[in-house]
Amino acid sequence: MYREILECYAKENQWVKIQPPAQMQEINKAQEYVGHKFPEELVTLLLELNGDKWLIFSTEDIIEAAFNTREYLAECYEDIRDHIFFAGNGCGDYYCYNVTSDGAVEEDKIYIWEHEDNTCRLVAANIEELICRYINDEI
Repeated sequence: MYREILECYAKENQWVKIQPPAQMQEINKAQEYVGHKFPEELVTLLLELNGDKWLIFSTEDIIEAAFNTREYLAECYEDIRDHIFFAGNGCGDYYCYNVTSDGAVEEDKIYIWEHEDNTCRLVAANIEELICRYINDEI
């Protein structure tokens, strides 16, 4: 499903480079590093394509985003660990799931985390909506 949406857009956007599917061991490694089980829709997406070099992160990019934000921003932004970053807009802002104080992942809400002020704004209910809204320049 996600591959089809992005393949359609890749015809018009030279920057979209759909990657081969991730292996479950790569997904498990990313989940372990991030410290949270990924929502099922994110696992499904990664099993279809391991990033697109444009919007959607690969498992390695997910790990890198977690490392970079925790290593370099944790002093300024205490709650930086409360996000699962899985996509980006190329300007330093990330799309993410939030993790609640009891450790539950809000699976039906996708936020944009804005790096300038550590704020989150709801942008989609699921990955499909995120991709479509991003493609249509609505977010």
